[in-house]
Amino acid sequence: MATNPNNLSRADQVRARRRIEPVQRKPIPRLKERTSREAISASRVISRHGSYRSSSSYTTGSRYRKPVYLSTGTPGSEVRLPALPKLTLSWRLLSGLLAIAAAVLLFMMRSGDIFRVNAVNLSGGVRVPADEIKASLNVTGDSIILVQPREVEAQILEKFPDIKRAHVSVAMPASLNIAIEERIPAILWYQNDQELFWIDQDGFTFTVRGEANLPIRVYSDTIPPHALGYVDPKALFSPEEMKDLEFDPSIPPVDPEFVLAIQKLNTIKPTDTPMLFTQENGIGWADPNGWQVFFGDNTEDIDMKLIEYNHIVKAILDKNLQPVLISMEFLHAPFYRLEH
Repeated sequence: MATNPNNLSRADQVRARRRIEPVQRKPIPRLKERTSREAISASRVISRHGSYRSSSSYTTGSRYRKPVYLSTGTPGSEVRLPALPKLTLSWRLLSGLLAIAAAVLLFMMRSGDIFRVNAVNLSGGVRVPADEIKASLNVTGDSIILVQPREVEAQILEKFPDIKRAHVSVAMPASLNIAIEERIPAILWYQNDQELFWIDQDGFTFTVRGEANLPIRVYSDTIPPHALGYVDPKALFSPEEMKDLEFDPSIPPVDPEFVLAIQKLNTIKPTDTPMLFTQENGIGWADPNGWQVFFGDNTEDIDMKLIEYNHIVKAILDKNLQPVLISMEFLHAPFYRLEH
């Protein structure tokens, strides 16, 4: 029997309608104020998240504490000490410690007596006295870290022209090693029958000292010709002016070509005859036949000059002449002089 809807209560009518119609839910409106509050709350949550991470990192770091246990001597019992934190050294801390250690070491080397130069070891010297070189340096008693090897080398070469090369090295804690190479004399120069200086293969002059291995003796009344570009400071400047001047040490006082010419003519001239030099006629020698012969200042066309000289000598002897001078300075204009 059907139930009359008018006889149903209100609650029963609502239940019946729900069975027939689907439930429709209305969306809840979102207010602007609430949205802005939620945005602010979200930003606050983010900041709290950062602080939370920092606190968690602290907790994590403290987690790795190393427990320490001490035995009490009774089996099965021990005493636990407060946990010790695990220490780790960072690169910044390590570099800082190294910098401090280096500064302390540097201070000790500068002020400590153990690092003051007390020995100068010299090697390679033959004619130059070692004591003379050591006395000229004046480094004994200085801190080893203040010694500049390149400056010491330059000082040696400046004070000793007969030293060709010098190598200075530092040996800890307080020694200085010096290796030198002396110049080899090639010519012994006489001026007015007095020993003036030695000349090496490169044209550098230096004081005569000790013994040398058969240098060529050249007799003259003047100094040898200078190399191109050389400036004689003693002849042009006063001692006060020389202090402010700088000269090129690579330019030798004597022309190397002139040294080469003397060495070549020395192999040609008659044995036991002295080598001569005049500013007017150049290099030559005193011939055993009683005259002097000169070939100029260089070895240019020297072979042709010698051939021509032999023909001139033969012609002079055939004519029974006695010249005092034969000049072969110019290949195409030789001449001889019969009287002074």
